[in-house]
Amino acid sequence: MLKIVQTSLFLLLTCTFNKAFAQTSPYKVGGIDALSIPAVGVISYLGLMELNSKPRLDSAYVVTLHPGMVNAFDRGATRNDYNKAGVMSDVVLYTSFFIPAFTFANKAIRQDAPKIIMLYIESMGAMGIIYTWGVSQTRRKRPYVYNAGVDIKKRTGSGALDSFFAGHPAAAAVSSFFAAKVVHDYCPDMKNKWILWTAASIPPALVGYFRYKNGQHFPTDIIAGIPIGVALGILIPEIHKIRDKSSISITPYYFSQTGLLSLTYTF
Repeated sequence: MLKIVQTSLFLLLTCTFNKAFAQTSPYKVGGIDALSIPAVGVISYLGLMELNSKPRLDSAYVVTLHPGMVNAFDRGATRNDYNKAGVMSDVVLYTSFFIPAFTFANKAIRQDAPKIIMLYIESMGAMGIIYTWGVSQTRRKRPYVYNAGVDIKKRTGSGALDSFFAGHPAAAAVSSFFAAKVVHDYCPDMKNKWILWTAASIPPALVGYFRYKNGQHFPTDIIAGIPIGVALGILIPEIHKIRDKSSISITPYYFSQTGLLSLTYTF
C-alpha cells in the first residue's frame, strides 16, 4: 500500500517536470460557482438540522434487539465496538481532506489554485447536501445498537439511526478521487494512471474499514457510501471541464424515407 502511495507521488512529480502537462487550465468556473458555495452551505446546514431532529430510540425497545435480526452479510458488524478504530477513522478522514493540497506540487495546478479550491469546496458541499438530506430520511440502526455489550446510553443516543449511508468513507472518497481527477486532467499523458486511481481508493477503504470495526456501519452502508463520494470527486471537475467544440458532432443521415440527425458527444 505504501509503495502505491509513493509511486503516485512520484508520478505527480514526474508530471510536474514533464512538458506534456496541460499548458492551459482544463477547467472553467464562473460567478455561478462562487454564488453556489454559500447556497450549498445553507442547504447543508438545513439538512444537518433535519438530521439532528431524528427521534431517539427507546431503551425498552433497544434491549429487545439482537444480532440475529440483521442479515447474514452485515451481521458481523454488530460484534464490533473497537474504540481505537473510531479514532483511527477520524484521523484518516481528516488527513484525507488535505490530499488535494498535494496536487499543488504541479506548477500548472498551483497557478490555478483558486479554481481548484472552488471546485473542491463545491465537491465537498455537494457531499454535505447529499449526506445530511439523504441520511436524515433513513432510519437504519447502527450496528452497535444490536450489541448488548455496548452501554445503553450509546445505543439510544444521538446518531444511533444514522447508519445508512456511510458518510465518513464517502467524504474521504470525495477528497482522494477529486485529487486524482485533477492530476489526471492536468497530466493527460501520464503513464500508469491506474496507480493514481488505486492510491485514491486507499483513504476511503481505510476509513470504511475502521468505521466497520468501530461498529458504526454495516458493510452495505460502506458499499453504498463510497461510490457516492467517488462520483462527486470525479464528476464535479468533469462538469467544469472546458470542452473542445469538436467533442460534439451532428451527422445527418437518411433512413427509410426519413431524415434523421445523429448527435455524438465525446468525452
